Amino acid sequence: MSAKNKSKNDIEILQEKLQSIKGREGIIGYILRGSNSASIDLKDPTKIIDYAVLSATSFEAGQDMSSMFEVDEVHTILLEGEGTKILSRVVNDHRLSIFMEKNVDHNKLSKDLNLA
Repeated sequence: MSAKNKSKNDIEILQEKLQSIKGREGIIGYILRGSNSASIDLKDPTKIIDYAVLSATSFEAGQDMSSMFEVDEVHTILLEGEGTKILSRVVNDHRLSIFMEKNVDHNKLSKDLNLA
């Protein structure tokens, strides 16, 4: 199997896992963005732009901070607000952001998605 096909299969498996966790209590939704496509599933579709901007901004901030502090590439970004948080990761050249209520265990979520 070529690396490109393996990457595609990995993303398909990840999308299946995301579908299984999206109904969990406290999960607001997710954005999975690749170079040519995006998969968005949010409980409140009127906020797609808000969440997309938040997702993109968190990745940019992570890159800026890694450059500023001369550390290796940032693999995981966790932003916590008063009532919600966002877990962002790069998975096979795709940017994944999962939005959740603050009380959701993001470490367990990462393990369930095999992102740990």
